[in-house]
Amino acid sequence: MSPFGCYNMAGNVAEWCLNEQAEGFSAPGGSWQDPAYMFGWIGAFPGFYSSSTVGFRCVLNSPQATGDQGAMRITKEETEAFAPSREVSFNVLLSHYRYDKTPLNAQVIEATETNEWRREKITYVGANDERALAYLYLPKNFPPPWQVIQFVPGDDAFFGRSIPAYVETLLAPYIKSGRAVLAVVLKGHLERENSPAYKRPSGKSVKYGEVIVNWTTDLRRGLDYLETRTDLDASKIGFCGVSGGASRDGLIVTAVETRYRSVILMGGGLSKSWTEWLPEFNPVNFAPHIRAPKLLLNGRYDEVFVFKTEAEPLYKLLLEPKRLALFDGGHFASLEVAVPIVNGWLDETLGPVKH
Repeated sequence: MSPFGCYNMAGNVAEWCLNEQAEGFSAPGGSWQDPAYMFGWIGAFPGFYSSSTVGFRCVLNSPQATGDQGAMRITKEETEAFAPSREVSFNVLLSHYRYDKTPLNAQVIEATETNEWRREKITYVGANDERALAYLYLPKNFPPPWQVIQFVPGDDAFFGRSIPAYVETLLAPYIKSGRAVLAVVLKGHLERENSPAYKRPSGKSVKYGEVIVNWTTDLRRGLDYLETRTDLDASKIGFCGVSGGASRDGLIVTAVETRYRSVILMGGGLSKSWTEWLPEFNPVNFAPHIRAPKLLLNGRYDEVFVFKTEAEPLYKLLLEPKRLALFDGGHFASLEVAVPIVNGWLDETLGPVKH
């Protein structure tokens, strides 16, 4: 529902408009393949761009119309260059993310079988001794021990899409290709919702830092759980994050955690607002310390993290080995684009799957 009470105004295709930007013509609204949070973003695509996710309406101006009729050019503020803070060393930053490896007391509380995979719903002791929740997908038709991809979704997991729906939409091809997937349900996601009165604290506050540390701990405890399974190869774990999971959440955990052998960041970037965050919880300070090989998969016309001012600066901060895969599209790569690139990268960094 829109702020004006209108229903069904988002989705189907993004609406191409006459308003020019530096990258092309404005396209607000989101499409059928975009997450819910995309409906409030305005992208830009060049005049000869073609996609099943972008459409337009025809308008006939009145003969008495004057001025540009709302078709003015839109100029966006350029983002300043990002640089890690010099206030604290990385070892000091790491000290905020220490945790005790206490017993996990893990339990498989539900199992779902399909022709392609077995999905296990798991609980274990996570941050602050709360019971964390995770989904583990085990591929069929391939022998164990399986390589594992730990997946962190975008922000619509907090309000619009469950973790199983996310995994089975975006990661199904990788499970069918023979790799297991672990997806931790973070506090605040749909299946671990906060109280109705909860308000996420400002990124400038210590309280928000507690949120980030707890999310990071739950993810790392998920890796602890993987090490208890004999059917998984804990020496070959990759990380895959999408949007917020490829930027705010993913940059911190992949820098802090040394067990990842491959990192995939889809639709990630750096936000100007982070320059005001406390250094201990600012992803900009962690990006240069990710040691595993890194693949960035970004759209040339990304509506959320603009490539030139937010995605490319992230790539420049990262250390080698790294690779940038740039496609002609927006925030989300279609499976046809993503799957060959990602599977090739995983074969290269983790090794081919066993048949």
